[in-house]
Amino acid sequence: MSPEQSSGKIGKSVGEKLRAARIAQHYTQSQLATPDFSVSYISAIERGQIHPSLRALEILAGRLGLSSTQLLPAKSQQEERHTSSLIISERDEDEIELVLLEANIAIRQEMVEQAIAQLEKLASRRIKRSQQLQQRYLLGWAHFVSGQFQECDYILTEAIQIAKDLNDNYQQLRILNLQAQTQAAMRNYAQALLAHQRCLNILETEEVHDPFFTAQVYMHMGQHYTQLENTRQALEMFHKAIDIVENLTTTRAVQTAYWELCRQYSESKAYDLASLYAYKSAQVSTQEMGKQLKSELYYYLGRALINIDDEQARTFLDEALEREGVKQDALTLASIYTRYAEWYFKRGDLQQSAQSAQKACELARAAGDTMIGAEAHIIRGRIAYEQKHPEAGDEHFVAGLDMLERTGGHEEMANESVRYAELLESSGKEREAFTYFRRAFQSQQKLGK
Repeated sequence: MSPEQSSGKIGKSVGEKLRAARIAQHYTQSQLATPDFSVSYISAIERGQIHPSLRALEILAGRLGLSSTQLLPAKSQQEERHTSSLIISERDEDEIELVLLEANIAIRQEMVEQAIAQLEKLASRRIKRSQQLQQRYLLGWAHFVSGQFQECDYILTEAIQIAKDLNDNYQQLRILNLQAQTQAAMRNYAQALLAHQRCLNILETEEVHDPFFTAQVYMHMGQHYTQLENTRQALEMFHKAIDIVENLTTTRAVQTAYWELCRQYSESKAYDLASLYAYKSAQVSTQEMGKQLKSELYYYLGRALINIDDEQARTFLDEALEREGVKQDALTLASIYTRYAEWYFKRGDLQQSAQSAQKACELARAAGDTMIGAEAHIIRGRIAYEQKHPEAGDEHFVAGLDMLERTGGHEEMANESVRYAELLESSGKEREAFTYFRRAFQSQQKLGK
C-alpha cells in the first residue's frame, strides 16, 4: 500500500468516526466547526478527503466530549491479541495493585504530587485493562484535587471509554460524576449537566439502586442549574434529592440501605462492592454521611429559593422546621437558621437576623469545619457591619472565610472574600481590603478561572 493510500484509509476512518460522534451529539457541521474551522473543512474530513492535524483532532474531539485517540483508527484484532499477550506475560499483579492502593490513599491524604508520580510511572508499564481503568480514574482524581481541571477532564474522558469497553457501569458512574464536577469547576455547567444526566441514564438501567449516589447526582444538578439561572429546574433537582434522603433519617435506616446494597451486589456477583457496602453498613459514621448530605441539600435549596421568591422561601423554611428528621439533625437545623438569618437580613430586621445567625453558629459548631458553619459566621459578619460594629464583623468574616478555605469551598471563598473586601474598602481600610481581594483572586485561580 502506498503512503497516499494509507493516508486516505486513515482519513476515511477518522472521518467516519467524526461524523458518527457528531450525529450522536446532535451537532450540525456548522456547530462543530465554529469558531475555529469552516464547514467545508469538517465536510472534507468526514468524506475522507483530508486528514486533520493532531491539534485539530484534539479540538474537535473535545467539543464532542471525546479524547482525540477515540477518533483515530482502531487497532486490528491481531494487534490487540499481541498487546494483550504482552500485558499478561509482563505484569506483576501484586506490585501493580499495591501501587494503585498507595496512590488511592495518597490522594485521600491530599498528597497528590506523590500520587501523580506513582500513577504516571505505572502508565509506562503494560497492565491489565481493568488496572488501566483504575489508574486513569485515580490520576484524573489526583489532578482534580490539585486544581488541574483541564488535564483531569482529558484523563477522565479516556477512563470513561475504558469503563464502557469493560462494561463496568459502577466505575463509569463514578468517573462521570467526577468529570461533571470537574466541568463545573471550569464553569462549563452545560457539559456538567450532560455528564450527570448520563449518570441518571445509567442508574435507570442498573438493578442495584444506590440512594446516596443518586441523591448526590440530583444535588449537583441542582447546583449546575442554579449557576445557569434556571431556577425551576434547580428546585426540581433539589426536591428530588431531598425526597430520597428523607427516608434515611436514622442510623437503622442508613444501615439497612447499605445492607440492601451489599445483598444486591452479592447477588450480581460483584463481591468487591458487596464487601464495601457490608463494611459501610457496620460503621456508625454512615449516619453522619446521611446527615451531611441532607444538610447540604437544605443549604443549596434554601439559598436558591431566597434568590427567587422570598415568600416561597419562608414557607419552605417553616415547613422544614416541622419535619422530624430535621429536628434531630443539628447541622440541617443550622442550615435552615442560616437561611432564616439571610431572609430577615434582606428585610432589614437585623435583630431577628442576628438571633437566627447566632443559633446557626451554635448548632453548626459541633460538626467542625463545614460550609454551613462558615456561612453562619459570614452572615453574622454582614449583620455586624450593618449595625456599625465593624470589629465584631471582622471577627466573624475572618472565621467564616478561614473555614471556607479549610473545607475547599473555593467558589464561596472567592465570592465572600470580595464581599468582605468591599466592606473593608468602604470603611477606609484599603490595605486590609487588598488582602481579601487577593485571596479572592487566589481562590478563583484554584478553580481554574
